[in-house]
Amino acid sequence: MRKSEFERIVNKTFLDLEAKYGFKKTETIFRTRGVAVSYQNPTTEVVLNYEIGDFPWVTIADVNHPETDRASLDWLLVELGEREPPAPEEAFSPAEMDNSQLETVLQQKCEQLLSFGAPLLKGDFTLLPKLQKRAEDYLAECKKFADRQNK
Repeated sequence: MRKSEFERIVNKTFLDLEAKYGFKKTETIFRTRGVAVSYQNPTTEVVLNYEIGDFPWVTIADVNHPETDRASLDWLLVELGEREPPAPEEAFSPAEMDNSQLETVLQQKCEQLLSFGAPLLKGDFTLLPKLQKRAEDYLAECKKFADRQNK
């Protein structure tokens, strides 16, 4: 996929994020195998991460503490009961995605963000500690799984 096509898809897909919550695209970083696109409003940072061949993921952060107060949209969906928690073994064999699915998957991510992430998008970060705890617990489970596999 060409860079210009990717940018067209992202700009179209995340237009509602900009219109409804005052987000502006602040940075796009292209890497060898992927890209990160950052959006910000006065309270919140949203980052779309995409690596070629993998499913994209979205993180949400407090702009005042983006390094420490950040969680993924996927953990938000798990917390709200909209998605089943992943099994530890899933971390070691991530699902692959064909580039032709990108626009549809990004539209779904944006819809989920707008539907379930509204408090975070407005600067209410009370759920962040729970989401971070879920991520930490999952990482610990993944480490245990890896240790069992390496014995």
